[in-house]
Amino acid sequence: MSVIKDTKGDAIVEATILFPLMIMVFAALVMLAIYLPTRAALQRATQYAATALATERSDTWLFFDENAMTYYWETDKKNLENVYAALFSGIRDAQNKGDKIVKYTESRGLSSKAGKLSIDCYSVNKIVYTEIVVTATREFNDLIELPLIGFPKTLSITVTSTAVVQNGDEFIRNMDLAVDFISYIGEKFGLTDIADTISSNWKKVEDFFGWRGTNNG
Repeated sequence: MSVIKDTKGDAIVEATILFPLMIMVFAALVMLAIYLPTRAALQRATQYAATALATERSDTWLFFDENAMTYYWETDKKNLENVYAALFSGIRDAQNKGDKIVKYTESRGLSSKAGKLSIDCYSVNKIVYTEIVVTATREFNDLIELPLIGFPKTLSITVTSTAVVQNGDEFIRNMDLAVDFISYIGEKFGLTDIADTISSNWKKVEDFFGWRGTNNG
């Protein structure tokens, strides 16, 4: 008994199964080709902007010209702002200067410039140092509309870069405040007596093992 195997329609069935998978792979590759270069360009641009803004607020007399996109030294002390004026002008001008630096630096890359770009520049005051934070977000709309397979219609890429303000005077002042605060806590809760006890016991250990004499020698 022979059974005739009918293979008609196999290609249609196979195409029906494989076609959605091929579309998903293609869409994923397209989104990856957009995501990676754009993120790399934004990371480079935000880091450059954060470094420039932090450098201007340091005590190096080094400034950044956002129009020429170059650093320059300020040689005349008379042109420097006082501490309070620099504080308020820095808060006011940081956003505008950061916008220019990020947009210019990103435009020099090879990534796509489509979509909406939003930039946020601000400072975070730590106990010992000040940190400049620059965040950039580029949103792509109407990329690939495939709701049946769950692909998003929009793509949002956000990166954040930081840089620390190098200010020796501020660092010393904050360290003095930290030492005074620790001393105050120690006196209030009797931690000074505990520290003296530990120090005394450690000296006894050094005398017992002869470490102090070895170090002095």
